[in-house]
Amino acid sequence: MTIIQSKNCFIDEPIAKVIWRCTIPMFAAIAALLGYDLLESSLLAQQNIDTLTALGFTLPITITMMAIAIGTSIRCNNKVVKFACNKSAKLPEIVTTSLFTSALLIVALASAAALFNQELLALLGNNSWQTSDLLVDKSSITDQQNIYLMVRYLSWIFLGLIWQCNSVLRALGEIRMAGNLMLIWLASKSILAIVLLSPSSPFYQTGLTGITIIHGTTDTLFAMISLRILSKKIPFQTLKLTTILTSLRQPKTDTLMVMTQQLVTPISLAILTIIAGNIDYTYVAAFAILFRIEAILLIIPMVLTTSMPAIIGTNYWSGHANRVKKAYRLVFIGIISIQLLIAISLFYNSNLLAQILCPQAGVYPHLKNYLLWVPWGYAGAGCAIVYQSCLNAKGRTLSATSIAIGHRVLLVIPFTFIGSTFIDDTGLFQGMLFGHLGAGVLVLILFKYRNIKKNCTLLTSKPKNLLLINP
Repeated sequence: MTIIQSKNCFIDEPIAKVIWRCTIPMFAAIAALLGYDLLESSLLAQQNIDTLTALGFTLPITITMMAIAIGTSIRCNNKVVKFACNKSAKLPEIVTTSLFTSALLIVALASAAALFNQELLALLGNNSWQTSDLLVDKSSITDQQNIYLMVRYLSWIFLGLIWQCNSVLRALGEIRMAGNLMLIWLASKSILAIVLLSPSSPFYQTGLTGITIIHGTTDTLFAMISLRILSKKIPFQTLKLTTILTSLRQPKTDTLMVMTQQLVTPISLAILTIIAGNIDYTYVAAFAILFRIEAILLIIPMVLTTSMPAIIGTNYWSGHANRVKKAYRLVFIGIISIQLLIAISLFYNSNLLAQILCPQAGVYPHLKNYLLWVPWGYAGAGCAIVYQSCLNAKGRTLSATSIAIGHRVLLVIPFTFIGSTFIDDTGLFQGMLFGHLGAGVLVLILFKYRNIKKNCTLLTSKPKNLLLINP
């Protein structure tokens, strides 16, 4: 009954009302997620620049872990939305199989990452920094950094389960429950962060020890809670070996495309970290905060990626072309307007905000330059992020992957490199600005002249085998 109700409300209610109703419950949860990351970096920044730099070198790795977890959840969400529309009787099997195969993938990746941990850090430039004269307490920082990453590898499977269960709940229309669950998870992390990372706390932990405890405990606990809640909505099935093998043998093109999309961002951040490290290690310390600020400034597009795939996917697979087109237009106009307002506000308050985020002399100028330039480009980045997630919901994973690669690899990185090479200290950030803007222009061109026209033709024709496409 829950599935039928969620499908009808996505289709029958005015599209603007659906977007609003499905987005608001997730706003607080995503805000808490992004706020926690910034809180974590800000508290570590109060210690010393070495701790912040050590965290900065691990960020491309841990962001990759988060990206993989989100990637598996996107695939779970897309499958559940499609089967809820067409074959709801098979949902228990689909959900159970998706969770199991996703867990297998994460375990394999975690094992490989742990095995090549030192090589990954060396590739990011971490070893060169550790052997430099800039680092004071080399032994302690090195040990803490390695322990932190090992704990994150071990708890990666639990992080994945949290995101996967949450995405299934959203696909079933349980938006409020999914948002509350994520909000409680992040609130628990934030409380622990204040207790363990605040210098005035009696339980204060120096270096990276505190965040090691935070991630290891909360991710494990809330994975168990998430599984329990989901099992009450969709009863898990005992999987037979033949079912597992059949699932593993099925073509994984769409899954591979989604995972590739999620890996594009951390790979681009890793390359940006390398570029920054070649300029000055203070840029790497700044990036430990900047990467978190970027996510917060893109909170509206981030929230929309949790709600729009279900809305677009349900209307698309049900043949409501006009609602799909209207939803896109409303979202693009909203993103551009909000991001420009944010950019204006940051431009006039960059000095104050940079001072609050990190007053250290080596990092403050970079934060200020970032706030002056890069947020203007997030109007384009936001459109690219949301459009990409919606294409996945319609099964157009190749197009979504092309947008992800074009945005982060073919635009942001080259522009950033050119800016950092040929312009002054602001060039790196100006390059990032133009890279993000270029992605937005690309998406709007595709939306107007190619994708919508093609989608409307497909939906109007309503081919008989539309519902038989493999998920």
